[in-house]
Amino acid sequence: MKLNYYLKKVQNIIYKKKFNYPKTTVDYFNNNKKITVISFSSIGAGRKYVQSNEFFNLTKKYNVVFVKDITRSWLNNIDISYIKSFLKNNNNYAIGYSMGAFNAIVFSTIHPIKKVIAFSPQFSIHPEISKDDTFLNFAANINRWKYKKLKFSNKTEYLIIFGDDDKEKYHMNMIPKQENIKIIILKNCDHKTASKLKKLKKLEKTISKFFSN
Repeated sequence: MKLNYYLKKVQNIIYKKKFNYPKTTVDYFNNNKKITVISFSSIGAGRKYVQSNEFFNLTKKYNVVFVKDITRSWLNNIDISYIKSFLKNNNNYAIGYSMGAFNAIVFSTIHPIKKVIAFSPQFSIHPEISKDDTFLNFAANINRWKYKKLKFSNKTEYLIIFGDDDKEKYHMNMIPKQENIKIIILKNCDHKTASKLKKLKKLEKTISKFFSN
């Protein structure tokens, strides 16, 4: 896997594609609510496109800061100070799917976050830590690794939802066992956990129940 990683890095240098996007974009919906939710984007449709605002229905109940990790850097290229500028108090929650779930969890160790709900986060995509090569091409584009793996805050309550296929279990099994970390496994489900719950019409209920308790 390491060889493939370095081959991809060389390939990316030779055939480097430049997109006229900033590394971080933020859409802020200030609805004068007491709680602000930071919604971190997944990789979306790929590097050619800016991600959409994910979990948009949260704007019905909360202030929402939609953060797009444009370069798909697993938070490594994100402007953390820019995100913090939208958070006026410590009454903040975070949410994300896949890369966004990783970003939401790691962000909770950088800034006070009361609750994080994370759908199918990778424990790591770094080739020296993870044997899963699903996102190896994205990893090869990260030049400076500030966040190689998941880290958790003892002051945050986490709900992490995984599918039950082998890759999901691989990342899930590296999550530390802590009282403030609750894990739910969806049966007969792959990486698309948020989509699965949405199809079952349980996504909004799951999020609302966790954030409301």
